[in-house]
Amino acid sequence: MSQLLQDVRLSLRRMRRELAFTLVVVATLALAIGATTAVFSVVYQVLLRPLPYPEPEQLVRLFQSTPQRERLGVSYLSLQAWRERTRSFQSLEGMSLRDVTLTGDGQAERVTAARVTAGLLPLLGVRPVLGQAFGAEAEVAGRDLVVLISHAMWQGRFGGRQDVLGRTLLLNGQLHTVVGVLPSDFRFAPDAQLWKPLAVNHAAGEEPQSIFMRGVGRLRPGVSVEQARTELEGVAAALVNEPAHAKEPAGIRLLPLHAQVVEGARDRLWLLAGVVALVLLVACANVANLLLARASAREREVSVRAALGAGRAQLMRQFLVESGLLAFAGGASGLLLALWGMDLMRVLMPSEVLAPEAVRLEPHVLAIALSLSLTTSILFGLVPALRAAQADGRGALGALRGGRGATGRGGARAVLVVAQVALALVPLVGAGLMLRTLHALHTVPLGFEPRGVTVADLSLPAHKYREDAARLSVLTSVLERVQALPGVKSAGLASTVPLWPRNGMTSVLLPGEPAAVAETRELTNFRAISEDYFATMGIPLKDGRIIGPVDRTGSVPVVVVNETFARRYFPGRSAVGQRMQLVLDGEPFREIVGVVGDVHRDSLGDAPDAEVFMSMHQFSAMHMLLTVRTEGDSAALAPALREQLRAVDPDLPLTQVRSMVEVVEGSMGNTRVLGLLLSALAVLGLVLAGVGLYGVLAYSVSQRTRELGIRIALGATDAQLVRLVVGQGLRLAAVGVALGLVGAGVLARSLSGMLHGVGEFDAFTFVVVPALLGTVALLASWLPARRALRVPPHEALRGDG
Repeated sequence: MSQLLQDVRLSLRRMRRELAFTLVVVATLALAIGATTAVFSVVYQVLLRPLPYPEPEQLVRLFQSTPQRERLGVSYLSLQAWRERTRSFQSLEGMSLRDVTLTGDGQAERVTAARVTAGLLPLLGVRPVLGQAFGAEAEVAGRDLVVLISHAMWQGRFGGRQDVLGRTLLLNGQLHTVVGVLPSDFRFAPDAQLWKPLAVNHAAGEEPQSIFMRGVGRLRPGVSVEQARTELEGVAAALVNEPAHAKEPAGIRLLPLHAQVVEGARDRLWLLAGVVALVLLVACANVANLLLARASAREREVSVRAALGAGRAQLMRQFLVESGLLAFAGGASGLLLALWGMDLMRVLMPSEVLAPEAVRLEPHVLAIALSLSLTTSILFGLVPALRAAQADGRGALGALRGGRGATGRGGARAVLVVAQVALALVPLVGAGLMLRTLHALHTVPLGFEPRGVTVADLSLPAHKYREDAARLSVLTSVLERVQALPGVKSAGLASTVPLWPRNGMTSVLLPGEPAAVAETRELTNFRAISEDYFATMGIPLKDGRIIGPVDRTGSVPVVVVNETFARRYFPGRSAVGQRMQLVLDGEPFREIVGVVGDVHRDSLGDAPDAEVFMSMHQFSAMHMLLTVRTEGDSAALAPALREQLRAVDPDLPLTQVRSMVEVVEGSMGNTRVLGLLLSALAVLGLVLAGVGLYGVLAYSVSQRTRELGIRIALGATDAQLVRLVVGQGLRLAAVGVALGLVGAGVLARSLSGMLHGVGEFDAFTFVVVPALLGTVALLASWLPARRALRVPPHEALRGDG
């Protein structure tokens, strides 16, 4: 033990003397280990850790499907039939999210309520932390006026008080009693603040076939997903022949719950994991190169120690202790960086898995980081240690006679440099493709003018505005008041706006077509709007006219379509004057009176879809978005909007007040985050590769000082010496680039689904990125060459003479 402590003290003294070398190694390891730990922390918590439910492998998500849409909600009617006719499931349950208006204490607010079948929480193995869950007896209209509240609502609205049980909440004009509080880590529907029984309210016009839910099932032990799917497909095929289920979708989709929850983040996280692993390898090669170069420079010292009696075990231990201390310092610093890096990674966390603020470094990940440090310690120190063990006194005698003592061993270091360049090129190409995608998205024509437009979500309480006339009256009053506000240029209403996560979708029929045709067509997005909506959003009219004051209840039903709709259904002719029908209950044929420009529905990366716009006086909607175009700062608009709503009806909630610029930018959020993360990793890999190349060439030049001096004495010019050194570096870089392009091609393939406006083998990226890496290699080669030229020939010859 005393010998080990002595080795530690000697190593610490050497690290202090060689401070620049120590800082470079520790910083390299810290950056690589920190990035790796942060990425794999999220990968573990999202992709590898089971969902926090008992026997999570038995849980599946169920969908009904049609040829147009593979994943639809499950109707309550179908769910009841599946329960009775299947044997593959222990339990089949459902949940339907609905916005409700919470009033009674101050300003009205809109909250998300989860209407669930009574068995859903037992299926998930979730119990309230306070109170108790409701049972099947609550699935009856009139007995369903009980709620479980989320842990966040308990803390925020009730201050975490224990006497919350029995308190009442006024939801949509009905008093509901709080019977329990859900756990803080329950994330099945993270947006839901209230959970209440799903009871079919026939008095309000609800029917079992009109309620669509997220279907969830728990398989019986030993039953596979495929077996359950086969049985359920047979049941669904039989049901459509029964009159009650004749209009139900016949298709079935089953997915393991974990796979469904993480599918949106899976590809991005595995991509980041692969890239950060490459960066870690670059860092390992870099540190290995530095340690090998230092070990070569210390061969004379090691030979002298061996001549003075130091044993092989002692020499090996000294080198391993030094590399271990460097690895420990790098690993500890890396963990600190990982804590900071977790903030960046939280954006990619699916909310159904874990709250972003709950993402942390867990013991598993800390163990991985410790293993990384230990592994790098062994790898980095092993080769120098083995070389030290081979030292003997003859090397010392040779050194004392004036030989340089270092044999070079440049082959291993050259291989490491080639590997660094190849590995660094891969994330650079990935980052280049994502940045090109971001640029392409920013240049996509929006079809509207977002600057100066504010959007606010306006939800009418269903209990007060069941009738169309009442809804139109209050919406008209709100719109008139907002239009009269100072600084407001125009204001409109729409059931949804571009890039907003709400859409109404259905099929279209043309006159004379059979109803069956609609089942084979792509779905069309439909929106209810006010007459000033297009002017407020800046959507241009292309043909005909827009919705106007004449389009009211009782007048001829009309519709405005976008250019994509017109091209799809009326190619080569004007759509104005044609007729069409939305496949919705009670919908008449409507006359197309105008064509407007295309806008993007969900994403700037997708082509515009067919859309139709109807007057809100001829097509009523419960949820509307208020769009306001102002002359000045829209950030101060929210208080004024809420004041106008309170003047019309104190129970009107206004939520999600956002500028359209924020909406547009938010639609690119995941692409931007992925691009920034890839860029950061790529820059790190590029810097490490450049440092590694510089280190090898600098050491090579120092070992060739005598040779370079002789060349100068024999008449070699400065340009020839620069070409000699730079040529060596560029040859290594060229081999690395050639190998790296193969890996970059594989990465580009995996990125193809995330790219827009850029091909996976984009010529610009595949030319500019290698050129950038070549420039870094040129600089890393030129600096050692310039240093060599500063050494006078007589000093170079005398130094080794």
